[in-house]
Amino acid sequence: MGNLDKVIKKMLMTKPFHHNGFEYEFLSVELDDKEWSYDIVVNVTLPEKGQSYATPVFSGEIHDILSNMWKYIDTSFSYSEKILVDEKEPVNRGIFISPEKQREILSTMRKKVKEVTLKTAIGPLTFDVYWKPNEKFYSLDDVYIDFDFDIEIKNFMLDSHYAVPNLDIADDVAGAILNVMYDSDYLRDKINNVVYDVMSNEIDITNIDDLYYQVRFYITKIDGFEVGARWGNHYDLEPNMFT
Repeated sequence: MGNLDKVIKKMLMTKPFHHNGFEYEFLSVELDDKEWSYDIVVNVTLPEKGQSYATPVFSGEIHDILSNMWKYIDTSFSYSEKILVDEKEPVNRGIFISPEKQREILSTMRKKVKEVTLKTAIGPLTFDVYWKPNEKFYSLDDVYIDFDFDIEIKNFMLDSHYAVPNLDIADDVAGAILNVMYDSDYLRDKINNVVYDVMSNEIDITNIDDLYYQVRFYITKIDGFEVGARWGNHYDLEPNMFT
């Protein structure tokens, strides 16, 4: 392994690798105690200080760098990686969305998804939506970069007529509407695409396997009335939910 080890270290550590404006510098490439695997430390330098990043994207790029080298040396090896970002430990489990991008996502969502029309069991329902970032706005959960919103809905039209939600069962109404919203592929794609479009120039995940943006939303008010239920027992709307 001695000569091959020297070749591997020379190929990886002689100079940094660059991709899409990011710089990947292999700081350490060492065989573990059993000489079965490599422990690798890579520093990733961001194109712009303070910009958004997601370490799973970096993991994919590191694997591509190694895969290209394996073709050259005609062998592969197991490895574990440690990623630094601008010479620091990654924050928030490896996901950082800059304040500027957070504001852009919120403003774009409010602009592009301010009215919703749903096909329901009691007819087409249209209403206005106001988006507010959840207290924990974003997180990395397995293969998803999640964005959480609270939404307020009002000004209902049912079958092209003004409709008033039955506030005596407001939690059930909120839960049923939420279920139908999530069940609409068109609506979910429209909502998720806002994040994909806004984030593409800083965290482009389109070529990364098993990493997706996902928007989650919860109804907090109906016609200004606070509701507590986030998921209802009713799969679809029922006649007694509107007057």
